[in-house]
This record gives sequence, C-alpha cells and structure tokens, in this order.
Amino acid sequence: MSLEVASSSRASETIELPRNRRRGLRTLSTLLQIPLLGSRAGTGPSTIPTPENLPTDILYEVAEYLCSSDLLNLTLTASHIRELLLPSLYETVVLKSSRACKTALTMLVERPNICRYIRKLAVRPNYYLAWPKANERLDEEWVVKMLLTAAENMPLLHTFDWDGLEMPKDQLWVILRDKCPLLKTVYTNVGYQPLDPHSSLFNFTDLTSFSLTVRHSLEETDLFPEPEALPDRLWEMLLTKCPDMQDLTLSSFSSSTRLLNVDRLCTADAYWPKLNSLTLGSFGYDDNFELNYPSDDDAFGAFLSKHTELKYLRLSWNFKRWMSPETIPLALEPTALPHLTTFVGIHQQLAVLPQPALCSIEVLDLTCEPLFASRLEGEGGVCSTLKMLTSLTSLDLWLHIPEFKDHSAFFKELMSACPKLTELHFMCTTSFGVVRSQYLFFFLNPIISRRNLSFASSNIFRSFRILRCFSLTKGHKYIGDDSSMLRTALRIIRATNTASKVSSNPELRQVNIRWARERCTNHLKQEGTYDIERVDSDNHISSVVVYEKGINVLGKVFTRRYRYEGFSIPSRAASPVGSIASSSSSHIPSTATASNDTNDGKRRPGRVSRGRLVRKALMMIKSKKNRS
Repeated sequence: MSLEVASSSRASETIELPRNRRRGLRTLSTLLQIPLLGSRAGTGPSTIPTPENLPTDILYEVAEYLCSSDLLNLTLTASHIRELLLPSLYETVVLKSSRACKTALTMLVERPNICRYIRKLAVRPNYYLAWPKANERLDEEWVVKMLLTAAENMPLLHTFDWDGLEMPKDQLWVILRDKCPLLKTVYTNVGYQPLDPHSSLFNFTDLTSFSLTVRHSLEETDLFPEPEALPDRLWEMLLTKCPDMQDLTLSSFSSSTRLLNVDRLCTADAYWPKLNSLTLGSFGYDDNFELNYPSDDDAFGAFLSKHTELKYLRLSWNFKRWMSPETIPLALEPTALPHLTTFVGIHQQLAVLPQPALCSIEVLDLTCEPLFASRLEGEGGVCSTLKMLTSLTSLDLWLHIPEFKDHSAFFKELMSACPKLTELHFMCTTSFGVVRSQYLFFFLNPIISRRNLSFASSNIFRSFRILRCFSLTKGHKYIGDDSSMLRTALRIIRATNTASKVSSNPELRQVNIRWARERCTNHLKQEGTYDIERVDSDNHISSVVVYEKGINVLGKVFTRRYRYEGFSIPSRAASPVGSIASSSSSHIPSTATASNDTNDGKRRPGRVSRGRLVRKALMMIKSKKNRS
C-alpha cells in the first residue's frame, strides 16, 4: 500500500503498513501482566479504555488494522503513543510522486532519527502514475543526493524500490550495500540510457528479490526493437551470488523502444530452488512477424518445469496493432507448476498449462491483449479453458465488444465456467452504450437474467452470488451512457439488489468504474470506487460510499467523496414492490463536494445541471461537424 506525503511538517510523516505484516500475539496471562499505559497505582477503579490506557500489545494490534492517515492521527493523540508507534508509522515509506519525494526526503535528512525505523522504501520521482494531478518535474540527481544522506541512517532497510526516469547514480548502490546490511530486495528501472556493464548494482549478494524493468511511456523509436543483451555481470550476480532468489522480474513496459533478452534463463545453470515469483517480457512479434520469445522453446519450458515452487507467473505480451497467433509454444512437463496460484499472460499459453497448474490457479489476468469474438466461445475458446480452473476466484478479462455484437451467450458460458469468482474485472477499451452494457449487467442478477435473457438453468444464475468485487473499465465518451460514472455504477448495483426479501448478490461489497482514453495520462480519464453498505439479515443495500477522481470535459482535475442513499429497504410486513424510492444523497465530510451525479439523473424542476449543458453543447458541435 502507498501514501503520498502531505506538505506540512507533521503530516508529512506518513507511511503505509504492509498488509501481510502480523505481530505474534502474547498469551492472556502475559498480557495481563503488562501495566496499563498512563495508569498509576492507587488512582481508583479503571475507566473506559482509551488510547492512553490501552495495553501496549493491544495498541500495536489496533495500529495494524488502521490505514496510514488514521495511524498518523492516532500517533498525534499523545507523545508516548507516538513514541510507541513510530516504528510502525515509518516501517514502510512509499513516495508516489515528485511532490512526495521532495517533502519526505527533506524531512528525513533533517530528522535522521526517523530513518532508523524504515524497513521498506519506494522512491518514485516523476512517476507516470501520479494521476490525475500533473506531476511536477523533479531533478533526480537531487533525489539521489538526499538518499545518499538518508541511507547513512537506515540500518534496518531490507527493501529498496527505485522508479524514476533513469537508473540512479552508481554511488547510491554503493551506499545502500555498505550501510544497509539487511538489504535483500532491490527494484530498479531504466529509461533511455544503456546499462553500465561495470555498475555497482551488480555487486549485491544474497538477494532474495530483484527487479529490472524498462520504464513506462518511453517514446516509440522502433516498432520492432532488437532485444538487448544484459551485462554478463548481471547474470553472474543472479546465477551465482543469489542462490536463494525468490522473486525475479526482467521486463519491459515500453516494448516499442527497448526489450530485454532473457535467453540466459534457458541454460542449465539458471535455477533457484526457492523461486516463487517470476515476471518476464514483453514478448511479441519481430520485424519478420515471428515471436521474439526465448529462442529455445524446449529449454524455456524445462526452466519453468524445474521451478516447482513457482506461485506467481507473469509472461507479458504486446502485439501492438496486430492479433496474436492462434498458438504459442510452451513445452512443459505434465507435472510442472503444481503450486501455481497466479497467472498473468495470454489465453494461448494458459490453455497449454498442465492440468495440475490449471487446477491450482486462483487468480487469472488475461489483459495483455483484447479477446475477440472468435476466441471467446466454443471448443478451444476462453470459456472452455476457464472450466478447467476449478480453484479460480479472481478474473481479469479484456474483451473487444463491438456495438452490433450480441455477447449474451458468452456471459452465460462465463457464469457457468467460473462459479467461485469473488472478484471480476471486465475491461473493454472500445466504448459501448446501454444496449451492450445491459447484457453485462444482467449476468450479475439471476432474477433479471432469467426474465430478460431466457437462460435455462437456474444453477448458472446462482454462480455469482459470492461475487464481492466487480470492476468495469471501458472506452469513454461524454454523451449517452457515459454521462455519469455514478449512473453506470448504480445500474450494476441495482441489478444485484432486488426489491424482494433476499438480495440476488448478497456478498457484493464494491464496484469500480474506470473510463479509459488512449490519449490521457495513464490511459485513464476518470475512475470511481463505490463501497456498498448493507443492512439487516437479508443484506439489502442502504447506501453507497463514493470516491471519484479524474479529468472532466473541460480538462480540469476533480476529486469528490460523498454518500449516495437512493435505495429503498423493503419492509418484512409489506409485499415486495418493484419500484425504487426516489434518489437522495448525503455528503460525507470532505473537502470535495458531490456533483449532480448523486441524483442519478433526477433533477429539480426548472434547473439544468452544468453537466447537461456541456453534453448538449458537445452533441451540437458533433452534429455541426457532420453537416459540414
């Protein structure tokens, strides 16, 4: 998790706790022997517990469940609480923008005593994901200079992550290696500058995690770049000096500019017994329209087969403007990858994984390229492969849905193939309107689906009753169905919240909407998160907590938080009704205000919203252009 550093000196001391960190709980007898904080002998009977008199162990446990902002507020309640929680507050520091780097690094240099608590440090100046606010340009030499000073006081640092425009100066690796003896995880990226074969980065030993990536958003210089050979000293470090490697990434996120050659993995000495996470790519076509895959298919398959502890496998592909081939070789042994739980790649390689691997996969991401209609259904299609993933709980799909195509049969087959899904991300970067989206929304609601799409088996429609999170990413336009993110989210939520006594999707807790545009930073125009609040034993929806951000039609950045309460809760004594009560909204205290979207299209008589005027103006401009 990550958090941007605020501008004030006290609020700037913010970090994010890792999700998987858990302290060992003491026994009850030991816990009772710990004196209450702030209590003194002879002060009378105990009072209601407050942060000042909570036992230390309980205070630590409470801190682990708090988000970074709440944890910061807790440390500001009392000086002795702050002293106790400083190690937790600064254990993980993630600087996700130039603004955060400038504020936090200045503070760390001025207060070296804080540095000794840092165990994980991620520094991302000029970060491409600093969105929607424009990220100011920051001199990375200044960033490195500040890091050189701060690293002198980081004896507990074990993870360092650099994500800048170029790899940092070589002196930083020297200081980190000398001053941070516990450092076992190193992530870095490169830009346009070539790798220095004599870099001190390759002097590390006994690393357990290493990542070298080509950064995002490099200008396209060659549609089919030749994969560059990595320095021999890099391979020497990985293959001989890091025998306990567990997480390895060698990948490019700018495949039209720079690619990395990973053929050395196809040799016999490429073996790490504890390797459990592997990311390679980006693969695709070369200038002869042949695959720039590892040169020896059998050797690469043997490399994957002998790493039986792999749990996460990501093989990135980018075919640019062309479709991928019908088949892609991946020669694996029948018992390969028995513990694989996460696969990120393309369907052609997923389909050839051995049965043990398919049965163990819980998380699947097929968003490397869009799936066209010809590859969705039937024998050899995506759904036929998904049926073999009996443990699948999370699915990401990128589909191409033209406006004129009816994909209701595909959604039916998808529901049947994935009965255990708790998370579903549906991405379609071609904009599609109400007609096509109705097929998507119907499959969330068993009752609506049976009535409108005439599906046959009722068991199919119960399959998504355990879905907890649904995300939709789609191409964006400012007119028609795309006039409001909230309206799109409510259509999904209401499709799962019937007026009967039992909700059709009682486990649904969150809906995410993302509007994509190719020309926008990070390819996102707007995004919203809609957390669903439920009441009573029947799990009826009472309200939705909304957080939206992005860029509006006028090009201005917006962020808003509010609560939408336009849901009726049926009475147990009353008969079911099919209508929904009129919409209303109440704001959550926030610096941002809610837009007219909170009324779901219902406006007061005599008033016209600014958004409606803008949409009308855009339609008039479009009509005028068509006539001309």
